[in-house]
Amino acid sequence: MATLAKAVTYINAPKGSDITYDQFAFGIGTQARITLEESEVWHKQYIKEDKEAQKAWAYEWRVNYLMGFLQVSSKEADRILSQSRDERKPDHQKAYKRANSQFVYHIVRPEQATSFKQVKVTVDKVVELFEQLSKAEQAKFMRIIK
Repeated sequence: MATLAKAVTYINAPKGSDITYDQFAFGIGTQARITLEESEVWHKQYIKEDKEAQKAWAYEWRVNYLMGFLQVSSKEADRILSQSRDERKPDHQKAYKRANSQFVYHIVRPEQATSFKQVKVTVDKVVELFEQLSKAEQAKFMRIIK
């Protein structure tokens, strides 16, 4: 990989010190590994909770994530969360989506499917599903199977 000539000041580096692009990426990767390891305890507790408690966990995560990311009070984070997607400012919606993404990554940790379950399907069912596709999707499907 080519090294970028421009160095930037890193958030945890002493004031005025510069790091390279590679060092920055390494730091981000290290941070991701450490936070994933540290969140294991909360993941284990979360999966034991009932659906209502899991909803409360998700909401609490969003509030605190928005507070940290947007540097707002809990009252302001609550206000942002009470808005619909269309009512939120674009930067607030991006932060909301990132909060959800991080919650799933660190706390929910859905199991990855290791294999597909084989199911017998009739030709009639295949035709029915095919007819539900748009003309563009049908054309793409036909290109793939040829």
